[in-house]
Amino acid sequence: MARILLPLGLVATLASGCSQAMPDRAERMTRGYIFYCDGAGGGGLFSNWAGGVRNGLLNAGYEGAGEMFPWETGFGVFADQTATVEYKKQKGRQLAQKIVEYQSEHPGAPVHLMGLSAGTAVVAYALEALPPQTMIQNVIMLSGSLSSTHDLTEALRHVSGRMYIFTSQRDEVLLVAVPVAGTADRTSAAAGTIGVNGARLPAGASGETRSQYRKISVIPWNPQFARYGHFGGHTDSVKTPFVQQFVAPLVAAAPARTSVARVSGDEQQVENPDYRRWARFEPGAWVIFDGYLQDGRRKTPARVRATLVRKSPDRLMIQREAEGDRGEEDVLTKTFYVTRLIDPQSHPLTHPGARRTNLGEKEIRIRDRTLHCKAEKVEVDGEFDIWGANIRAGVSVSPEIPGGIAQLNLATTLNGRNVRIVGQAVEFGIESR
Repeated sequence: MARILLPLGLVATLASGCSQAMPDRAERMTRGYIFYCDGAGGGGLFSNWAGGVRNGLLNAGYEGAGEMFPWETGFGVFADQTATVEYKKQKGRQLAQKIVEYQSEHPGAPVHLMGLSAGTAVVAYALEALPPQTMIQNVIMLSGSLSSTHDLTEALRHVSGRMYIFTSQRDEVLLVAVPVAGTADRTSAAAGTIGVNGARLPAGASGETRSQYRKISVIPWNPQFARYGHFGGHTDSVKTPFVQQFVAPLVAAAPARTSVARVSGDEQQVENPDYRRWARFEPGAWVIFDGYLQDGRRKTPARVRATLVRKSPDRLMIQREAEGDRGEEDVLTKTFYVTRLIDPQSHPLTHPGARRTNLGEKEIRIRDRTLHCKAEKVEVDGEFDIWGANIRAGVSVSPEIPGGIAQLNLATTLNGRNVRIVGQAVEFGIESR
């Protein structure tokens, strides 16, 4: 059983640091199941990345069971990555059969799928092979080498919750090696991989495909991930601290049972102003921001809804999705983790070189309410992962609005291009609609 992820109940005491025995595997099986597909070159007794996944889930309080599904060829990284589509589809069909068998024995228990690197292709093929009415709850794609252009419509038909795609622009394996070896689904790497670019809506997508793609939520790499061992590298996403804090919450509602050993400490950390503005609200609070993005002479309308999805003492999960269909990117939801503490260099408002000018009070009307907002001008040089570089902004904030920003006029440089983002909050609520 070299390829089977150790029964979670048998290793719970060691992994979680608890002295109490956990329920046995049979009992855990009734609470839910995770099928994990390791990356190319993994899946073996001495070569796999399942340990970080298992321990991270246990530390986060996951009470179900799981296994590592053996799909690899046994001949190493290159052979696994370049294995034919038919080979991977065959493995996907085998995984689909295991899902059906589990659900027949444990009806109603939630099933989740997780894939790392080339394992994301097997996950996609398994979903496509499921019987018409068979559904799984959530899918988590980590450092995926599946092509961005792979049509996920059929796979998403079998997802009742969301497909979370973690991306990183710092993944050298996906940026350098995969263009040479090819994607896991054996297409040209020219369009990129889901682990770097996320999923791309198929050309000429039907209304049904667009609807299915709304189940996708892209989670881009965040500088604060580095505190938990994820520096943007290919297998950083399956390190125990990162899985515990950022992956496990997507499948386990229970809070973390153990403290996390961070790679870097809290020295020199400051409170994140984004966390402070959102944390005063409860999950379900939302705001709609309407405006436009100007790139050179091109002005694109933008209407975005941001929702507080999860809240804990040290991090929040914010989900951002477009209101209406205005283009390919609007279909995909993005999910952001907002940590309470950040490196002051990583945010325009906390950067030591930020020049902030108080512009006094400004009245802003949102529907039938007039808000008294604090207005200020912010100027800061430097580069920021989310905000761009060389920020020049006018911002008005109000504590009554989830997220705090009532009005924004931001000039920045993104990918070497001068961009302006202008907009205003037009609607908000403190509970889900």
